[in-house]
Amino acid sequence: MLTWLRQTKQSCCATACLVSLLGPALAEGQVVRGRLLDALDGSSIGTAMIVLVNPQELEEARVLSRSNSGLFQLEAPRPGNFRLRAERIGYATSYSDFFDLAAGDTLVIEIRADVEAISLRGIEAVADRQCRVRPGEGLAVTRVWEEARKALEAAAWTQELGLYRYDVLRIKRRLDRRVHTVLTEDRIYSELLAAAPYVSRPADSLRAEGFARYSPDESFFWAPDAEVLLSDAFLDTHCLLIRGGRSNEAGVVGLDFEPLPNRNVPEIAGTMWLDEATSRLRRLEFEYLNINAPESLMDAEPGGRVEFQALPDGTWIVTSWSLRLFRARVDPEGFGNRSRVELDGITLEQGEVLRAQDNNGTVFQGNPGRRIAGTVFDSTGAGLPGARVFVSGEGTEVLTDSRGRFELTHLGTGTYTVQWEHPYLTQVAYQPEWAEVRMGQDIDELELIEFEAPSLEEVINDICDGVAQPAAPMLSGVDWVARSVILTGRLTGQTPKPAEEMSVRVYSTAFEAGSFFESLDLDQLAGRTWQILAEAPVSANGFYGACWLPAGSRLIVAAVAADDDLDANDVGQVLRLVELFPGSVRFINIPPDAPFRILDLRIGTR
Repeated sequence: MLTWLRQTKQSCCATACLVSLLGPALAEGQVVRGRLLDALDGSSIGTAMIVLVNPQELEEARVLSRSNSGLFQLEAPRPGNFRLRAERIGYATSYSDFFDLAAGDTLVIEIRADVEAISLRGIEAVADRQCRVRPGEGLAVTRVWEEARKALEAAAWTQELGLYRYDVLRIKRRLDRRVHTVLTEDRIYSELLAAAPYVSRPADSLRAEGFARYSPDESFFWAPDAEVLLSDAFLDTHCLLIRGGRSNEAGVVGLDFEPLPNRNVPEIAGTMWLDEATSRLRRLEFEYLNINAPESLMDAEPGGRVEFQALPDGTWIVTSWSLRLFRARVDPEGFGNRSRVELDGITLEQGEVLRAQDNNGTVFQGNPGRRIAGTVFDSTGAGLPGARVFVSGEGTEVLTDSRGRFELTHLGTGTYTVQWEHPYLTQVAYQPEWAEVRMGQDIDELELIEFEAPSLEEVINDICDGVAQPAAPMLSGVDWVARSVILTGRLTGQTPKPAEEMSVRVYSTAFEAGSFFESLDLDQLAGRTWQILAEAPVSANGFYGACWLPAGSRLIVAAVAADDDLDANDVGQVLRLVELFPGSVRFINIPPDAPFRILDLRIGTR
């Protein structure tokens, strides 16, 4: 139903006075104002999309009705004959009668909408697998598409107006190609003033060139946003159908899309998932097709996911998006003269909206997503504050609070190696035990773990592998020195071999007096040469520990390959390493009052 009034200086009836509630008229142009009302009781209906359409049903302008009052105001781009269409997700679309809008006119219109709820319950996969481009009325696929379209148009309108400021977390993860362990995870936090946190490549470009560009050396992938999914370029080149059965999630209906059979450019196929009860669009999932990449790369299952969210005022935003991509590796040892391209690993690129704000404050607060939480306890069982808990990469770390608690958020699927450290352990370069945690597909998954910090005595026992401190001193020159020093550290830089195939040798001129301790002739020591006092293995993470070294005695500490050709007793060969790798050989003298010493050795640099 339609009520309208042309605004003049002489008239102000009850309907016309509605104008004052909507604010002043625009100085130029044609304005349509009004309210969306319930046809039964006349109450206001908010958060509906009001669309101005011409007799050919082509859109001329659109605006959201206010959430609390149902009021709306839009400007027509030109005079003409129009009507208004009111769209609400989960309800039937309502129309006004057609009306003429003259140049400079302001019309006030009330639209009375029948509150007829639309449910997607009972919609099942269709047996007809016919490709339907822009399906006609009366089909189940049309019913689902209309609800998805309403959400997408609201998201595109929100994006076009640039209503919000976004705090965004962007994450790039590198997974290995076999068990999908997270190798690195880099994070960037930013504040965006752009129209939207996530914008796709233009639809016409995607239609012409496709959604991906592959080469063995470098590949590019693009994902669709709301504007692309609504575009003629996309709808004319993709089929819509309801296939179902591709989600284990209850209460959702899937609208599938796939490229036309004759498309020969890189494409996407996927599903728009809608809530069965409310008809609201939840997310989009897709996979890449026609990339012309080797099968070994496609085993990574490249694809993506986009999450949509309705805000209280009726606007829609993308709250998260992710791409799963392959990393190619060119093996020059291919067949014949041709190199072979292999899967080197998987890259996950993810974006999360942490919050969206307008001039009045926060309108959206993001979900922390997949989480790993827990507590670090000290050796007495109390929470250990100030411990750094982290995973491989940059940016994914937190400090434990006053009760030793921590939480890592916005994690992806895959296996994480969660590590921790604390100043009292790093002072002896000690790395405590870590935990491997596998995160699944559930976006709200929470895994709980606990770490127990060892006592300093346990740390020493672990570093020294239970070797008791020798009671007898050593002789350095003419002085007796106690064996009280523990030397720890790590190898940094590019090791010539894997870290666990390296070792750290400690040389000294001090030696044990042995059985002739009391009758030792000091003159016999005048020509004493350097000897290996300890050879410490190196862990996979580059840590080493050498125990019970003589305090107050000069030492040579050298990083060497465990299977090198050096004569272990010829210190001269070791010292020649100084010319090649200065940081790999160090001279030190540890005083008795500092029994713990950290010494990092730099490998692979001149």
